[in-house]
Amino acid sequence: MKNVSVDVLIQLVGMLGLLAGLIFVGLEMRQSQIIALSAQQQSRTELFTGIVNSLNESGDESLFEVLTKVTNNEPLSPAETKVSENYAFQLVWIFENDFIQYRNELIDENVWQAKLYSFRTAANLCHFRGAIDYLLQFMSSELTALVDLVPESECT
Repeated sequence: MKNVSVDVLIQLVGMLGLLAGLIFVGLEMRQSQIIALSAQQQSRTELFTGIVNSLNESGDESLFEVLTKVTNNEPLSPAETKVSENYAFQLVWIFENDFIQYRNELIDENVWQAKLYSFRTAANLCHFRGAIDYLLQFMSSELTALVDLVPESECT
């Protein structure tokens, strides 16, 4: 067995220290991403809670009742129409934000697919179409291409 020089031992220890540092930085980056993902989910939850709370403060309309009527394409009162249009605007802005977060890898693929399906479904509801069509003209073509709207003539 050969004697190992002190220089070689120092280099080996240095390389091991560097490797340990890289592993530590990688773990820290992973933890930072998890924190960022959690913060984004928290922000979305607060946003939707704020939507519901704004209706609680503004009148007698229930978001659930309005969305049920919208889903079933039932007639809406003027106040319910206002709620549905404002909700549709909020959906577009939230979807745009989710799209940007997805592109920046802050939303998991499965979560993104669920959000995309949900938005496509909502965007094709007749009561939402006017508001959604209006706002989508101000969005990127990459985003609007994802929506996949059915012709408005299919609304009754």
